[in-house]
Amino acid sequence: MYRVVICEDDDLQRKKLKELIYKSFEAISNNIEILEFKSGEELLEQCLEGIDIFFLDIQMDKLTGMDVAKIIRDKNLTTEIIFITSVVEFIQEGYKVRAYRYLLKPIKYEELKEHIISCVSDIIKKRENFMIVEGKGTINKILINSIAYIEVQKKNITIHTVDNIYYARNSISNLEKELKMYNFFRCHRCYLINMEYIEFICKNVVTVNSEDIPVSKHRVSDLKTKLTKVVGSIIC
Repeated sequence: MYRVVICEDDDLQRKKLKELIYKSFEAISNNIEILEFKSGEELLEQCLEGIDIFFLDIQMDKLTGMDVAKIIRDKNLTTEIIFITSVVEFIQEGYKVRAYRYLLKPIKYEELKEHIISCVSDIIKKRENFMIVEGKGTINKILINSIAYIEVQKKNITIHTVDNIYYARNSISNLEKELKMYNFFRCHRCYLINMEYIEFICKNVVTVNSEDIPVSKHRVSDLKTKLTKVVGSIIC
């Protein structure tokens, strides 16, 4: 089952988008539920657990799609957000809420289908990708996408997820190799960060999930280059 939300204040645009989403999913799954909302206020009144993709119109009265996205991100860090817009000036803000894509109006079927297929593929990866972490007398199964960063202090590994902390018996070098394909970056000899949780970079400090983490001087340029590729794959 895939659960999709459309929040669009224009009735005709919302109806057309719904039709195109159903059509795009024909090549993926018939098991899809689409929930429709005319405003951000109406959407936020609902309990929206287990939503896979939010399609949010940016330019709405009162609460904009960007406002709604920020509230969604406070509650859910793994759902995908696709913005619908007539302008491109919000891309930088979209990065802050880790938007998956921007779709420019009028929506084109082939473009929408391409983005949905890519998005669903990433959703499947997130559902399946766990790592087993062995600590002192404990074994934990951790969703890789939930890991914000990993640090090592005096050979002690601490894994910081978005809602928990785990201690592991491993080396940061081994974890770096294991997580490289999932957009993790060794920004410092003591830190391995998930680039999808980067909020800000300033000189030799990177903010990841509201935590300031040092970046080695010789790794700053490489981090910015790789981050650009990751951001491009998410919102371009």
